[in-house]
Amino acid sequence: MQKRLSIILISLLAGFASLGQDIHFVKAHADRQFANGQFDSALKEYQRVQLFDTDSQFQDIFPNIASIYYARSEFDEAAKYFDLAYKTAGNDSLRFEMALKKALCNLKQEAYLAALYELLDLPEPDSELLQQKRDLYLGICHFGLNDYETAQEHIMAVVDSADMQDLEKVFSDFEHFRKKYNPRKVGTMSKVLPGLGQVYMGNAGSGINSFVLVGGVVGYAVHTALSYGILDGVLVLSSWFNRYYSGGFNNAEDFAVTKIENRKTEVYGEILDLLEAE
Repeated sequence: MQKRLSIILISLLAGFASLGQDIHFVKAHADRQFANGQFDSALKEYQRVQLFDTDSQFQDIFPNIASIYYARSEFDEAAKYFDLAYKTAGNDSLRFEMALKKALCNLKQEAYLAALYELLDLPEPDSELLQQKRDLYLGICHFGLNDYETAQEHIMAVVDSADMQDLEKVFSDFEHFRKKYNPRKVGTMSKVLPGLGQVYMGNAGSGINSFVLVGGVVGYAVHTALSYGILDGVLVLSSWFNRYYSGGFNNAEDFAVTKIENRKTEVYGEILDLLEAE
């Protein structure tokens, strides 16, 4: 029994020694698979390298591992490895790039504040291109946080100095959309004429319903006033009119807010697509 255990132990030690000698070949094979787009196979090989890299010789695998997780939409894992890549980068430019990519992982998960903190914590880059990228990412953060004016400032700084006309159009179109469906404007329309704001928003059913309800209350109040006296008519009006009247323009404002939020989600996706296409 003791002899058998000794043989097993010697075999294991020999295996580890052999793996230590072959780890360079494993990494080289993983690099080839990564370059060929065979991400699942490459990830398994990189994980073997990471497991047996006791001397931390192959820390340059972290960006590739992060990129694989990003391609698989596993943004938490991608952010973790971009952070490792940031901490082990060999120069400031590469470190800055890894921080930007980690911020992009946060943006993909709509973690705007986390991305913003990541970007604000970076030192001033020594490259104009990296500064433009940071401005662009800061603009996206502020866009996600509904600070559209600050977002526009950062984006325009990039548009003025780079070929980003597509991005400028996305922002200008969204700004026009926000003005068109401004909740205050839509609410005011329904205050002037009950149901008008809802109809303007494309919700004709709700608009007609609001108009009929408010009109019915007013008509009934007039009938009551003529039949039983002005005081009775005023009581009927005060009891029901404000409920349906305020409910109508509040609904109109809610429709506008929802419409803008839905469009914002679409625009956010378009912006991220443009970023990834850089």
